[in-house]
Amino acid sequence: MRIRKATVEDEKHILNLLKQFPVESEDYDWQRGAGTFRSIIKNSEFGSVFVADEDGNILGVITLSYPTAIRCGGKYSCIEEFIVDEKGRGKGIGGQLIKNAIEEARSRGCYELQVNRPSESGYPVYMSHGWKDLGKHLNLVFHKKH
Repeated sequence: MRIRKATVEDEKHILNLLKQFPVESEDYDWQRGAGTFRSIIKNSEFGSVFVADEDGNILGVITLSYPTAIRCGGKYSCIEEFIVDEKGRGKGIGGQLIKNAIEEARSRGCYELQVNRPSESGYPVYMSHGWKDLGKHLNLVFHKKH
């Protein structure tokens, strides 16, 4: 099992994994999501995508974005998606993906690494790797009509 940067060839596997992840809208446009994935792969300034690869089987994915904020004196990082396939759970894959995300954010000089609204299954993994629960998260979702 190894953690590596995702490639365009991983798109189908990653989208299938992300379909296990709850989305805000039942009319989510997966084609648009695929386009966003390809944009990130082509330009690492948009973000990073890492996969857990076991003999060609993608068992997990973690994605990072790199916003900029005055309070951070520049870039910080957010984990946007983090999921381990049911077949890979309980094998430490989530922890390996988290460690890789931490290393990536540090290597980019990010001020901090954030997680917004972690899943119930992801929460203990984050906490075991040093995250602090800072409470409320607010958002306002703008759905694009088709």
